[in-house]
Amino acid sequence: MSFHEEKLKDFLDANDSVKYIRLQWVDFSGVLRARFVPAARCLRIASGSEKVCLAQNSMVMPISTAPKIFSLSDYHETWYLRPDWSSLRRCGFKAGHAAVMSFVDQKDSKAQFDKCPRMLLAQAVEFLEKEWNTEVLIGFEIQFVLLDKSNNLDEPLEENLNDYSRTAGLRGETLDLVEEIVDALEQSSIGIRHFHAEVQDQLEIALAHDFPLGAVDSLVMAQEAIREICVRRGLKATMTPKPTLTGPSNGLHLHLPLNKPEYVVADHFIAGVLNHMGSLCAFGMANYDSYDSSVAGAWIGFGTDNRDLPVRKVGDCYWEFRMMDSTANPYLFTAGVLIAGLDGLEKKTELTWKDCKLFPRLMKKKVRAEYGMNKRMPGTLEEALDHLKGDAAMTTGVAEALLKCYISVKDKEVEQFEMMSEEECQLRFLKHF
Repeated sequence: MSFHEEKLKDFLDANDSVKYIRLQWVDFSGVLRARFVPAARCLRIASGSEKVCLAQNSMVMPISTAPKIFSLSDYHETWYLRPDWSSLRRCGFKAGHAAVMSFVDQKDSKAQFDKCPRMLLAQAVEFLEKEWNTEVLIGFEIQFVLLDKSNNLDEPLEENLNDYSRTAGLRGETLDLVEEIVDALEQSSIGIRHFHAEVQDQLEIALAHDFPLGAVDSLVMAQEAIREICVRRGLKATMTPKPTLTGPSNGLHLHLPLNKPEYVVADHFIAGVLNHMGSLCAFGMANYDSYDSSVAGAWIGFGTDNRDLPVRKVGDCYWEFRMMDSTANPYLFTAGVLIAGLDGLEKKTELTWKDCKLFPRLMKKKVRAEYGMNKRMPGTLEEALDHLKGDAAMTTGVAEALLKCYISVKDKEVEQFEMMSEEECQLRFLKHF
């Protein structure tokens, strides 16, 4: 019996109610996809006696053209799912179900897994640990808005709930809903740090920190749990950046503490991230609507507890990255942050930015320059993609085949969404996020 088969068998023995296992992956558009497979067949897959084949639209599907297929080749590609059985866990929101995250492998690739965002993250984590003897933990803050069946804001019994962290935002049925979600997350082996009402009819759940792969796996599972539980209550939990034309903007913030590096090393790491900010926006704010009322701020810089900049310093060697939303493939964005940080470490990039606690919008040009804040954040997806295409470190650190696929999908998004009205764009994003 193989190691993977034995691991799966032990899990099924301990969870004999599980009938179906979701073999899950996230495509280049940030959309979660899955094959629902009976547990008995999963044992054969884990033993290596069966493979799971996918069509090319399993990874390459711009939301602007979906369900129309967007091909990057002149033939029908074959992709394989390679479940990572160490990520297997119960679905606390659906009895009889478990889920496992998978690596993806394109049959004719030059190198195995060279188009897989999850493998890219695993490799970046391994390199950071081996070459720099440094570990990172990752945590996410999930923001979402509740809509009714007509895509209007769900109206709670209490009015004027637009104040940050007011208890009024979590009373009655809303609190019951969030408690049901949190219970389901705990049953799915996902810890939380807190939950609260955000501004403007928005809720937030902050997940516990974990090692990178496990943290992103938990994020993917948590997002699905939130959506499914809300659907059962006749609600839509949308995490799209722009849920309504006039309402709040949703973000998805990544918390990253470095594990006790020297301060100079930490400075080089965060300098690398800031130096590649434009490219990282192409991974984190990954679609057309991401740049309308972005929560990441207008200027590249960082500041202690400054939520008007893309990087908030939370503590020594601990940062929150705000240039991310639910349109991102979270494996790719997290890998991108680590690759940018590694570039800073390898080049000993100087931290020319100063810790800014001021409101950037109130700072004069001369004052911004004193803080090293001379460059604006990208204003559109197209601008962010231009940064990525011209970024030598990113085009070296990310496998060429993966980057080519990703940029092709995002170029198509720019092309298609520019031809749509604001309302058409909004509906597209609500369908997927």
